[in-house]
This record gives sequence, C-alpha cells and structure tokens, in this order.
Amino acid sequence: MKMICDFCKTEYTLAKIPNTPVKCAICGHVWVPRKRFIGNGTWLKFAVVLCALIAACIFSFVAVLKFQNTVSKKKPLVAHIDEKTVHLIKDEKGNNRIFVAGDITNNTEDIYGLPAIIIVSYDGANNVLSRQSFTPPATLLEPKTTVTFNHILSVDPTNVKRVSVELKESK
Repeated sequence: MKMICDFCKTEYTLAKIPNTPVKCAICGHVWVPRKRFIGNGTWLKFAVVLCALIAACIFSFVAVLKFQNTVSKKKPLVAHIDEKTVHLIKDEKGNNRIFVAGDITNNTEDIYGLPAIIIVSYDGANNVLSRQSFTPPATLLEPKTTVTFNHILSVDPTNVKRVSVELKESK
C-alpha cells in the first residue's frame, strides 16, 4: 500500500498502513497515516460524479415534465386550421361560401368537454369581418386525441383574406 507524507509528498510503499504516528525520513514531518479508499479515492470520486449525474438527469426530467404539464394546463385543447382545408364552395342557392376544416387536440391526460368553436374571418388589413360560432362535432375529447370539424361560413367571401379558429373560453 502507498503512504504519502502530507508535508513533502514523499511516497512510501508498505505492506500495511500503520495505525501509529510516523515520521518522514526526508523532511522529518510526523503525521498519522489514514487508510484510503481503493485507488486513492478513485471509486469515491466516481461514485460522487455518478450520483451528481443521476441527480442532474432526474432534475432535468422532472423540470421537463413540469413544463409540459404547465403548458398543457394553460392550453389543454388546441384548435388548428390548415390553410389547404379552406376553400370556396357553392351553397344550395349558387352563392360562393368559404368551407373551413380543422381539428382540435386534447394535449392532456384528462378528458375535456369541447367548447364552442369560433371561426374568425379577416380582410386584407387584418380587420375582423366576422366571428362565427358553432357547436363542435363531439361533446367530450379523450386524453391525447384529436377530433376534426368543418364549417361553412355565412360571410360574403369577397373581402375575406384569412381565417383563424378559436375555442370559446369557459367562464
């Protein structure tokens, strides 16, 4: 086993570390040798680093989960319209109307009741032309699922340049 003088760092190789104070043959310093962990503390250092790494991983995992929960609780239901699903159609009287299709996704692990869907139409200057509300195709939405919807707007499509979707906020 190795023993090192605390003062001058002279190394001694012995069969067994003594339990009594020793005197360095080089500098004369007297000290009580301590038994060291295997490999001069290498295993201890490894264990400390490993524990710190595991703790950092657990902390990161919990932080990400908390952030996702916060985001999903703020917006548990997300409505979306794809621009490709918005197009003109003719109604039964031959008038042009805007057909809108989209989906609503439940981002949580809970069942949510679906609120009314609101389609907002805008002109070229981003002014609201109309806000049309309609009932969703389902009453409840299971966790992590999506439901599709479609609606024909009653607004004259001549000035409509853009449409968006909102969910009616519960009070």
